Amino acid sequence: AGPAAVGGEAGDEAGARQLIAHGDDRAQRARIVTAVATRLAGQDLARAARFAGEASPEAGQMAAIEVVAAAWAEKEADAALGWAHGLADPGSAGLARRTVAQRLVKSDPRTAIERIMTLPAGAARDDLLGFATAGWARSDADAAMGWVRTLPEGELRQRLTSTVGFEMALHQPERAVALAETLPVGRNRWLLFSAIAQTWVATDSKAALAWAGRLPEGEARAAAFSGLDTGLGVPTGRRAIRVPGSRGGRSRGLGGGVGEAALAAGASADFAAWLATQPSGRSYDEAILEYVQQRGASDSGQIGQWLASLSPGATRDRAMEIYLEGQLIGSPHRAASWLRSLPRSDRSDAMIERTARAWLLTNPDAAQAWLLETPLPPDRKERLLRDAGR
Repeated sequence: AGPAAVGGEAGDEAGARQLIAHGDDRAQRARIVTAVATRLAGQDLARAARFAGEASPEAGQMAAIEVVAAAWAEKEADAALGWAHGLADPGSAGLARRTVAQRLVKSDPRTAIERIMTLPAGAARDDLLGFATAGWARSDADAAMGWVRTLPEGELRQRLTSTVGFEMALHQPERAVALAETLPVGRNRWLLFSAIAQTWVATDSKAALAWAGRLPEGEARAAAFSGLDTGLGVPTGRRAIRVPGSRGGRSRGLGGGVGEAALAAGASADFAAWLATQPSGRSYDEAILEYVQQRGASDSGQIGQWLASLSPGATRDRAMEIYLEGQLIGSPHRAASWLRSLPRSDRSDAMIERTARAWLLTNPDAAQAWLLETPLPPDRKERLLRDAGR
C-alpha cells in the first residue's frame, strides 16, 4: 500500500488492523500503526492509547505510544499522567512517562511536579519525577535543585540530585562536582562522578584530568577515571572496580564482564542501570550493540545523542545503523531529525537515502523539503523524488 492507502486505512481502524496483521512489510505495518495512532489521538485519546498498546514492538508500537503521549499531555495533563503511570510494560511505560513528563515540564515545571506528586508513591511515580526533574534542570537547574532540596532525606532525593547533576555536568562541571560531593557514598554518587568526567574531558581535558587526579583513592576516583576513559575514547578498561548497587556486588572487567568504561558510557544513568541487569561475559562492543537493539526505539532521544558522542569506529558505525533502522520503522521524521543533528562526516549518503525513501511514503511534502536541504548529490535527490512520484 502506498501513502494514499495508508492514509485511507488510518480512518478505518478495523481495516488498518487487517493490514497490520497480514502485511509482510514490517516498515509498512509500522507506518500504518503510526498513522492510525495519530488519527485516533485527534479523536479519542483513550482509544488511541489502547490501539498503540495493542501494537507489537515490531510494528511501530513505540512511535504510536510517543504520538499518544505527546497529544494527551497537551490536552489532558492529569489523564495523561494517570495513563503513563499505570502502564506495565517497561519499554512502553518508560517512553510514555518520559514524553508526558517532559512535555508538561516545558510549559510549567512546578505545576507538572506538583501533579506528579499527587500520584500513588512507588517506582512508576519516581520514574515520572526523574524525567520531569531532568527536563526542568535543562532549562533551570537552580530551580530544579531548589525543589529537590525540599524532599526528605532518602534514596529519591539522592537520585533526583544526581539527575540534576547530570544536566549540570554538560555545561557547568565545577558546579556538578560540588553537587556530587553532597551525595553519600553509593551508586548515585559514583554514576555522577563518571558522567562529570566523561563530559568535562571533551570540553576541557586539562581541567578534567587535574580534578580527577586530585581525588583520593576509592570508588569516586575510579568512577571519574572510567568517565575519562570513555570521554577520551579508550576502548578497554584498565581498572576493575566494585559497582555500588550492582547485582551481587561483583566487580566487572572487560574480560569476564563489562568494563567500567562501558558502565560509564551512557549520557545518563540508564546505560549503567541496564548493564547491572545483564549477564557477565559480554564485551564492551557487544554491550553497546545489544543496548541499542533493546532500547533504541523506547529511549530514542537520549540514545541518539549518546551514539553521536561515542568514539569513531566499527562498533559505533554498526550501532548507528541499528539505531537508524529502528527509527525508520517507527518514525522516519524522528530519524531525519537525528540525521540532521549529526556532523556531515557522520551522515553517509546511504543513510540519507534510506531515510528519504521511508519518509516519502508517509509524508512526501515534509520529506522532500528535508531531502532538498541534505548534502546528497542532486542526481540522487532527483532519482529519489522521481521514484516517489514527485
